[in-house]
Amino acid sequence: MPNLLNLPTRAGDGAIHIVVETPRGARAKLTYDPELKTFVLSKPLMLGLSYPYDWGFIPSTRADDGDPLDALVIHDAATYPGLVMRCKLLGVLQTLQETKQHRFRNERIIAVPEDSHRERELSDVQGLLPRSSKSWKNSLPPLTSWKPRH
Repeated sequence: MPNLLNLPTRAGDGAIHIVVETPRGARAKLTYDPELKTFVLSKPLMLGLSYPYDWGFIPSTRADDGDPLDALVIHDAATYPGLVMRCKLLGVLQTLQETKQHRFRNERIIAVPEDSHRERELSDVQGLLPRSSKSWKNSLPPLTSWKPRH
């Protein structure tokens, strides 16, 4: 298995690669170990919880926490750890993470698979919000468009 951290970021035509670490429905967090070149158990979730969507990373990137950029892929298909998906970017959830030593940005990229039938018409995160609930929309943290770094 190749080192998935070093795959190209861009997939062409504005799409990016996202490597699935923890697939939708998983009840434990998995992480990619580049030395072992495989996925390892990071931690189990609390009883009754599971991941609602795929979580992964964008290869050949580095976030403020030193890890590759985190990515949430919204779709309905079943996947598995290590699957590389061509995705369309929708936005960024901007968060701050705190440790005992410092605070740093830990943004989450929000994307959909490039050839997704159900999410094909989405062009930004606003399309994910329920149309009937304006109060829910106003309670979300600010979401901004992702700008590729050149």
